[in-house]
Amino acid sequence: MEVEQILNAASEASFGDVLSTFFDILQYPAVTLLTAMLLEIILPINATWRLSSLAPLFSKMAAKVNRKENSQGQTLFSSVFLPFFLLSIALFIIIVLRFVIDHDTIVSLLVLPFLLESKIVLKTALEVKHFLRDERKDLAKIELQKIMFRDCSKLSEMGINKALSEAVAMRLFINWFAIMVWYILLGLEGAIIMQMVAVMNRSFSFKHKRWEIFGAFIYRFEQALLIPAVVVLFVTMMCSVFALRILKNLKLHYKEFKTPVASIVLDMMGSYANISLGGPRYYQGNLVRLPRLGGSKEPDIKSPLRIYNKLRFSGIVFVCICVIFTIFVYSAA
Repeated sequence: MEVEQILNAASEASFGDVLSTFFDILQYPAVTLLTAMLLEIILPINATWRLSSLAPLFSKMAAKVNRKENSQGQTLFSSVFLPFFLLSIALFIIIVLRFVIDHDTIVSLLVLPFLLESKIVLKTALEVKHFLRDERKDLAKIELQKIMFRDCSKLSEMGINKALSEAVAMRLFINWFAIMVWYILLGLEGAIIMQMVAVMNRSFSFKHKRWEIFGAFIYRFEQALLIPAVVVLFVTMMCSVFALRILKNLKLHYKEFKTPVASIVLDMMGSYANISLGGPRYYQGNLVRLPRLGGSKEPDIKSPLRIYNKLRFSGIVFVCICVIFTIFVYSAA
């Protein structure tokens, strides 16, 4: 009898009722985010259309205010003023979009796919893997250098795989995973701020001598924003069958962490894949020695994509949990 009642109710429901119910569910942030994730995968979004394509512009703006003749106080002031000025412009554009469209869900679905960046780093990982399989190591280094600050010219094949594994872990975590976490926390404004800060940190990174003082503030700002994302990632990683190994390595290495957020992410992903990350690398000709993190084996050609797939899975698990919680609350209401 219950089945018949359900079928009768379904047959009596009009298309408008179904559409109305769909939009009622879609307005919840978790469902909107899940839809945006699917759109980001499906839509052929050009790299030049993404927010990260503004990195050269941000670098030029930073160069205008970070002059050699500035005092240290002027440099510190401009390093704080410029990010907040750019963030204010981005938030103002969102306000204008909401005023024009007058529907938060539509605005989010228009903007979020351009903020979530999972395909760019995947494309680089596949290109480097292709070059290494064809024994064209020089081309693999050139492709890898496009997304790395460190000098890739001296890397061995194992070094290329290690550097690519680290790049995949950090780029996907910052430009995809963290943006989703902040969208759930603060909505579209949170996602915009997270991506803008990430792009600015790449545009005038303190790792370059030119931005050593100027880039310190935006780096610390980014690290603070990434803390909630690290907590969420840790929780999802504890659902892995390698949870004990991850916990063991975190306990073993935590005293050596130089950059807490990046070190925790690399240690968890390296422990999951049981590969060694960190170690020495060159920045502008200077040798920098970082602690060894993660597992015991050396990375191979499969390691970057394995880390990519795990981070993608963790992000999907996080969004699905949010969606299930949303549906439960929606049903209860």
